[in-house]
Amino acid sequence: MSKKKVNGFTLAEALCGLLCSIVVFELCLLCLHCAVKLTDANEDRQIQFAILQLREETALSNYCYLDQDELVLKRGESEFRLGYKNHRIAKTPGYEIFLERIEEGEFYEEDGWIWLHIVYQNRRMQWQIIQTKEN
Repeated sequence: MSKKKVNGFTLAEALCGLLCSIVVFELCLLCLHCAVKLTDANEDRQIQFAILQLREETALSNYCYLDQDELVLKRGESEFRLGYKNHRIAKTPGYEIFLERIEEGEFYEEDGWIWLHIVYQNRRMQWQIIQTKEN
């Protein structure tokens, strides 16, 4: 019996190769989808962390009040101002940035609370920062 030398692939080998290619392609799509979701969630997470930092700054202060849309914090002999400048919510002196790439930002007082209102990616958001008086 003579054996013939076969050039090429059998149908089973071709199907196994196709199956492996599809699995690799699906895994790549899954990784890309997860990366996009993480990127979207990161922006909202950044805002939530900034709000927590603002609340901590005000809680550690001895006294807080509003002065022309800026939040003034007094801690001991030091005075800090939080306000909207150049598409950012920043603390001065020192220019510590809490939020960036926002379209609008203002602090205001309502119902015994100091609120922060921002517009970020055409979404309007507002948060209670600190209570100014007992209700």
